[in-house]
Amino acid sequence: MFLLRQLLNYNNGSFIRLSLQHLRRTKSTFSTSSAPQIAIIGSGPSGLYVCSRLLQRFENCFIDIFDKAQAPFGLIYYGVAPDHFDMKKSMTGFEKMFEENRERLELFCNVDANKDVNFEELCSSYDAVVLAYGANKPRKLGLENEYGNNCFSGGEFVSWYNGMSQQYIKNIPKLDTRSNAVVIGNGNVAIDCSRILLSSPERLKQTDITENALNALKKSKIKNVYIIGRRGPKEISFTIKELRELLNLEGVNSHCLIDSNLKEKLEQELNLMERPRRRIVELMLNFAEEKRPSPNQKSLKLLFNSRPTKIELNNKNDSINALYIQNNLDNLIEKIECSLLIVAIGFENILLNGLPKNENGQLKMIDWCRVPNENSLVYATGWCSHAARGLIADSQQQAYSVADQIYEDLNKINSTKNSIKKMSARTQIQQKLCSRGVEFINWDDWKYIDECERRMGAILGKTREKMSEISSILRIMRNKGIKN
Repeated sequence: MFLLRQLLNYNNGSFIRLSLQHLRRTKSTFSTSSAPQIAIIGSGPSGLYVCSRLLQRFENCFIDIFDKAQAPFGLIYYGVAPDHFDMKKSMTGFEKMFEENRERLELFCNVDANKDVNFEELCSSYDAVVLAYGANKPRKLGLENEYGNNCFSGGEFVSWYNGMSQQYIKNIPKLDTRSNAVVIGNGNVAIDCSRILLSSPERLKQTDITENALNALKKSKIKNVYIIGRRGPKEISFTIKELRELLNLEGVNSHCLIDSNLKEKLEQELNLMERPRRRIVELMLNFAEEKRPSPNQKSLKLLFNSRPTKIELNNKNDSINALYIQNNLDNLIEKIECSLLIVAIGFENILLNGLPKNENGQLKMIDWCRVPNENSLVYATGWCSHAARGLIADSQQQAYSVADQIYEDLNKINSTKNSIKKMSARTQIQQKLCSRGVEFINWDDWKYIDECERRMGAILGKTREKMSEISSILRIMRNKGIKN
């Protein structure tokens, strides 16, 4: 999430212009009839960065972007917390890219590259295929009962309050049973989940949080949130902006549980730390003293150097009843009763069917970005090509470098599939999807949906009300002849 948040600090698309202005602007000389056809799997920041660079390098090219979600923009749309308004403004730059390249660029949302159209079909149709779908498999604790009722991954909980289609959310969080919730993880996803749980409905009502989630929070009995991390205060992955926002949340009594010996040691080491780390540790030390709570105040406690050892379920309904944790320093075991468990300890890569694997079961790569394939040039960027971590500067530059590599590789090829096939790749894929009854969502569809969401939001006094079942809405629209 640190990677994404730095990306989103840029507003109104200026990040695309600023990042590109110092890069080479040499364009290819492909004619329209022989223009390369490129597929990008994933409509999040990494894939759209590749797209923006390709559109600048190739004077003539056709790019189709596929995503299994019902809306484009990846984590910008489905990952950024509802109360972080400025971060969502970055969609404007990508929207402009689509609008200015309508003939060259198309969107295919609600298309699963593992089911609706497969990877090999894309390779057979396109000159190049870019893997940019991130890493979205939640990392698990490996404990018994981890799949109990009201136990969620951080990604599942975020998807719930951000309006991800219900076909991807197996269960709905129940917040109206007891007062304690536990969040495991020392990254910004854990912070987001905790902040949403502790925020007043009044604070969130004008955001794009779904009405279902907002109503659940209005009925919530959650008063106490525990954030559990296996690492110490010096090793946490929180960014200071997000941590400061959480610790100072209105109506919340925040306490970082740092014992006196560790506190003294940290204070002595402050001058030896690099400035970013020192600022975070100083912030936590400022909250190391427990304060007397005010009436009706909620509670936040951050526990460090602790690992979960056992999940206890309720015998009646198999829902979470308690979490046992062990302190890594003194080996003491503590029981925390809770009615909600959120595990936010990162993500793992998922390989599409047909992708080559190495001896470790990971994506097989020829070099830093190329993937072996007999039918097409295949590339990987972002979390698809490495573990789900990294700085935005590295990821952003990687996306542009991948685009430059595609440009160089395609210019070495004498002919493209566009010049030897009677039917374009886009038409081939559209026909396949239609014949299979896939309700794909193109850019024009999305703009209509976007307008509807904003109108519904305006009625409710908020920025937008996300539709969680867009495919059903499109099916109704088509049957009634509302769409073109």
